[in-house]
Amino acid sequence: MKNSILTLVLVCLSLFVFAQKPTVESLKDAELGRFKVMIAKDRAGLEAVLHNDLVYFHSGGNADNKESYIASIFSGKSSYVSIQAAEMQTRVYGKTGINTGIINLVNLSADGKETPVKLRFTDVFVFEAGRWQMVSWQSTKLAN
Repeated sequence: MKNSILTLVLVCLSLFVFAQKPTVESLKDAELGRFKVMIAKDRAGLEAVLHNDLVYFHSGGNADNKESYIASIFSGKSSYVSIQAAEMQTRVYGKTGINTGIINLVNLSADGKETPVKLRFTDVFVFEAGRWQMVSWQSTKLAN
């Protein structure tokens, strides 16, 4: 019994010590981590980093919510080979974070064709439940 209580206390302490804090660095890490889970098609990672109120405006003008965006990744409609931040400015205002910048990504079409795309983006994150969650994305295509 003492071992169980000690283990529980240590786990809780670890979570407290290593819990994410709403800082510029943790927001940048959340954004770069989001790119990784998008490429990996990591459903649990996507569920964690995308807010339930997500509004995702693609560069082509179509919109998704959290459910439809995750579905588009798993259906292959949105398939990413790579995503690299060419520029990124990260700002934090309390529990709200804003990232702006340019990314270079490679899309994979259903027929296996890779297409490079350069996007200027703005996205908004909120810090809830001990982590950053993206609540809004807007992007515009740039010339490659």
